Amino acid sequence: MLAQVIVSGVLISAIYALATTGFTLLYGVSGILNLAHGTTLATAGMVAWYLGGHGVLGPGGALLAGIGAGMAVGLATFGLIVRPLQRFLKLSSTDEHVFMLVATLLWTIVLQEALALVFGDVPVSIPQLVPGVVDIIGVRTPVSSVLVAAVAWGVLALLWFYVARTRSGQRVLAASINPRGLVLCGISLGHIQRAVWALYGALAGLAGVLIAMILGVSPSGGMDLTATAFSIVVLGGLGSVGGTLIAANLIGFVETATAYLLGPSLRSLPALLILVGVLYFRPQGLFGRR
Repeated sequence: MLAQVIVSGVLISAIYALATTGFTLLYGVSGILNLAHGTTLATAGMVAWYLGGHGVLGPGGALLAGIGAGMAVGLATFGLIVRPLQRFLKLSSTDEHVFMLVATLLWTIVLQEALALVFGDVPVSIPQLVPGVVDIIGVRTPVSSVLVAAVAWGVLALLWFYVARTRSGQRVLAASINPRGLVLCGISLGHIQRAVWALYGALAGLAGVLIAMILGVSPSGGMDLTATAFSIVVLGGLGSVGGTLIAANLIGFVETATAYLLGPSLRSLPALLILVGVLYFRPQGLFGRR
């Protein structure tokens, strides 16, 4: 069982890391905790499942459709919810955070109901892309699951290269450190935020498709995914990408061990308990500065 927990934990942690890095990046640039995050993941997974499973598109096309759906939801959240609140309401920083939380929570309810109306409120999963199994430390593991983990870490490596080595990525990094300085340099912060929301949507879309392959997704399961993502980013430290990656691995292993030892129905319980403990003893998280 220990070997099974280790292998499954590594696979799940890779997906969690990908699913929460965009969430953290979004907060670092815009200061917004998007409570519609889990439903964004579910939307991408269900769109890919529907188009791929009904023969409309092949596996590659379904994957791209899921990524596109994630981007569409991300940009819609920015254009319909976030940007109007930023433009038309003169709020203090604290009040704006509260309004954003409430607005994105209401938005996720709308998205959930729309998904349930279109696809039905039932869990769905995407068939494995690659057949066969491989033996890893004595555990027979689907090749498709190993491929999913490799894709997740590969995309995270590309994201690091983008932020660290490209001009547009450096602007995103600057927006997370000193947005006022970026504006003084003549760069539109609104354009940067729109690009970050599109990037966030693409990452969430890919993660949603990968989650649908491994765990399955459903409209009502979006809130569970949001709770897990929220626990990870708070544990790692809001705005800390490195902290998020470490916390994703910790939560992934803890949830996997709980599923094997106590049952799948209690899988999300440790993440919520860890969230409560972190908020009480160290609100800034393991690597957060505020």
